Amino acid sequence: MKHLFIGLLCCISVVTNCFAQAGDLLKKNISDTMLSPARIVEIADPFDGQKALLKLFPGKYYNLSEGNYKNELINWDCTSCKPRSFRDANEEESYQFPYAEGVATRLLNVISYKDSAGTQYKMLTFNHSAYDPDGLQTSRFTGGTLGIAKFSLTGSLWTMKFFQPAIGAYGAFSKCPTPKPVVIGHDQYAFMLDVVNGPAGGPFTGVLYLIAGTGGAYKEVLTVHDASRTEVEEEEGMSSWSCTYNAPQSDKRFFRDIIVTMKGQYRSTDIESLPEEVKPYVSTNKKGTFTLARRYVYKWGKGYQLQGPAGVTVD
Repeated sequence: MKHLFIGLLCCISVVTNCFAQAGDLLKKNISDTMLSPARIVEIADPFDGQKALLKLFPGKYYNLSEGNYKNELINWDCTSCKPRSFRDANEEESYQFPYAEGVATRLLNVISYKDSAGTQYKMLTFNHSAYDPDGLQTSRFTGGTLGIAKFSLTGSLWTMKFFQPAIGAYGAFSKCPTPKPVVIGHDQYAFMLDVVNGPAGGPFTGVLYLIAGTGGAYKEVLTVHDASRTEVEEEEGMSSWSCTYNAPQSDKRFFRDIIVTMKGQYRSTDIESLPEEVKPYVSTNKKGTFTLARRYVYKWGKGYQLQGPAGVTVD
């Protein structure tokens, strides 16, 4: 992990020098109507995520990718927009979006799925960061603002059915993790964000955030802190674990229970970092393995709540 962090810093340094020679990137002012959820947007089949994103945010497009380095972005400003307050998972205080200095928008991924009637959908997810004249994302303790747009296929046209330009900020270096789809009910898709963060050299801890549609908007409905912890060198004597999650079939039509399972190794020299449910079962004079299964149940108006007791196995 130390090599990865140093490599990232070197990459940023090289790219910064390259962009500085080419001059500052520009941004384009767009109308506040571009952020309206009532917009009518149609995309010809086959669906192209980057072209769709540019239609949603018709700013100044740049492709700064080179080799394994990928960086496509759309720089825009909206002088007529009224900023709204959003929460950054890293901060206690809210922030304003669109950003006062301008916005750089990047495609995260395109999620394809069908409902029980066979209708095809594309969920476009994207990341906003503050405009940077060099096209970088370098704010270590700032998350990237997540946004989504949902399209359905009718004939040869993909028509936008839902648009939420901003949900909140997650991750680090102004970059939101790529959302992963989770089926949590009948034709009900949610999206998990796995945020892994920590000091240079590790260990890095993971936090899970489940984003789901409820009350007419997508929002955070589940947070699992310390869901994972990366391994470090054996001689450092630290505990580590990974996690998986699923929403098993049940008689619940919507918002099925979420099972989060953590598996890992504990060290007697690092018991305090373990999940609370595991601590009473571990030996204080050896190392071993553990499995912890937590069940989260959806409570209307409150999101997913931990349902105890958790299942714990220690070897």
